[in-house]
Amino acid sequence: MSDTIQAAPAPREHMATSDAEAALKGQKADEGYELFQEANPEAFTPEQGEAVRRKIDLHLLPLMCFLYGLNYVDKVAMGWAVLFNFRGDLGLVGTEYSWASSTFYFGYLASQPFANYILQRYKTAKILSWSVICWGVLMLGHLGLKNFAGLMVIRFLLGVAESVVTPGFVMYTSMFYTRREQVMRTMLWAAMQGLFSIVSSLLSFGLGHITNTALKPWMYIFLVLGLLSVICGFLWLFFMPETPNKAKFLSHEEQVIAVQRVASNMMGIKGYEWKGYQVWHAVRDPKTWFILSFVLFTQLPNGGLTSFGSLVISGFGFDAFKTLLIGLPSSVVSAGSMVVWGFFSLKYGNLRTLGMTVPLLPAIAGIAAVYATQNTGANKYGRVFAYWLINSYAVTWPFVLTIVGQNVAGHTKRAVTNTMLLVIFGAANIAGPFLFRDQDAPKYVLAITTILVFFCIALLSGILLRVYMVVENKRRDRRYGPVDNLEEKLDGMRLGMHDKTDLENPDFRYVL
Repeated sequence: MSDTIQAAPAPREHMATSDAEAALKGQKADEGYELFQEANPEAFTPEQGEAVRRKIDLHLLPLMCFLYGLNYVDKVAMGWAVLFNFRGDLGLVGTEYSWASSTFYFGYLASQPFANYILQRYKTAKILSWSVICWGVLMLGHLGLKNFAGLMVIRFLLGVAESVVTPGFVMYTSMFYTRREQVMRTMLWAAMQGLFSIVSSLLSFGLGHITNTALKPWMYIFLVLGLLSVICGFLWLFFMPETPNKAKFLSHEEQVIAVQRVASNMMGIKGYEWKGYQVWHAVRDPKTWFILSFVLFTQLPNGGLTSFGSLVISGFGFDAFKTLLIGLPSSVVSAGSMVVWGFFSLKYGNLRTLGMTVPLLPAIAGIAAVYATQNTGANKYGRVFAYWLINSYAVTWPFVLTIVGQNVAGHTKRAVTNTMLLVIFGAANIAGPFLFRDQDAPKYVLAITTILVFFCIALLSGILLRVYMVVENKRRDRRYGPVDNLEEKLDGMRLGMHDKTDLENPDFRYVL
């Protein structure tokens, strides 16, 4: 199918509206296509579009941010619990804590194909709702743990429950926002990782002082986070709409505008058909492999730093409570970087690949400084400042998600790309903790050196991705002509609303 479209002679002659509709007759259209047909995209003013966008923001963003923040702190909560005798109470020895950290990602990795399939075929909002309820129950299940075996089971199931969240959020954001708007919204909900990490670190600091009760201090961490997760899941179940055309908080006219806004992405809204040929489109797309390389070499460090970051800081010479407090600015760097980069992307546009690469520079500088000051007697607070800089790499992950959400068209193709991306994400986070070997504690020189090399390789992958998309956009302009009038855009929007991939749609241009 893609070969037929891409083989069109240059210069491209766009079909008339009736011809374009006839060519797509009999093919299944996306959710909201009837509303798309009701009005021309120019039938509403920019002011009306902004008013609808504000209503969508007000209704969706608070719960999206709350859920994604909980998603992050729930899976890293064990990194705080370990500071309050979690390992001792469960009798963990040797590499058992590393295996427990990695087991979450075994469940996450194993369930990715199924997770992306059901997100493609069924209602995204409902799947996310039941997912967060399930993982909230599993967080509460930590309170009954007695040994390593029980911990492994809980962590594996937690990975399964959380496997739908990131691909689901990429999909859900793309259903309601234009490509330009998605960057800032993705940065906002992704920034909740840092914000919730700060709040949860302070919460853990307070809970760690609770003694002489039936529950051990680390149990309160899982109790509070588990209850919040269950509550969040039920809020999603009852208040979050599935697609713009079914958003009850919008009037019919506003629903039409909401659909027209998203149709301009040329990526459709939501389709439920699984298209086998789009699997091949995902595999043969060079973008896929540049993205996978980038994810591999940023998430290998992430897997280790998430589980062992507190122990690395304590290795500088701090006790448990000071380690928790000193680790907070790392989360400030993470959350702050996401908001700042999201603002610049919203204002200037086309900063997505720059957002993947530029934040790696302070991370590389920070990890290099930590490495260079090993055994030098350097001031430990200076080393802590360098360590804080490392967390600037965290902003690259939501930018990767925006690249997939905005540059991979075709619902099945995007699901397959997300599957491959998150399998690499899971595998890298499984392997990451094992960079931090017990015999290297507390300085972990080998891990720090390896992370430095990996960040440099990731930087190169991000640069190559940007170069490829620039070259491809220029090639399409030469072959098909620029997409600079409404008729051409409408053709691309119709193709998008009929679930055509970016390789099939000659009007599609990559955003950088």
